[in-house]
Amino acid sequence: MTAKTFSSPIFVRDADQAILQIASVADALGFLARWPEQRRGPIYNTAMRACHAAREDRLSVDGARNAFAGFARSVGIRETEAVSIEPWIATPKRGRMPL
Repeated sequence: MTAKTFSSPIFVRDADQAILQIASVADALGFLARWPEQRRGPIYNTAMRACHAAREDRLSVDGARNAFAGFARSVGIRETEAVSIEPWIATPKRGRMPL
């Protein structure tokens, strides 16, 4: 784990409804930079400032993670957990798949 990697990733949906994994300060900054200007507000600004501060070692990485998570939650794009694979995609651990 690098110094700027989150302790655990944050999963968010982008504009195309694809689920993205945000695992570091750099990932968060990249995502925030692409966020539409007309949808930016005080919580966005807080997350952006926190990520910049963490990148410059003025804030802990956990502080930046928490700020980004708060932003994602406030705009309704946060996924509470990673998406699981559909059962029909997974192979059985042993034996044959039932027909």
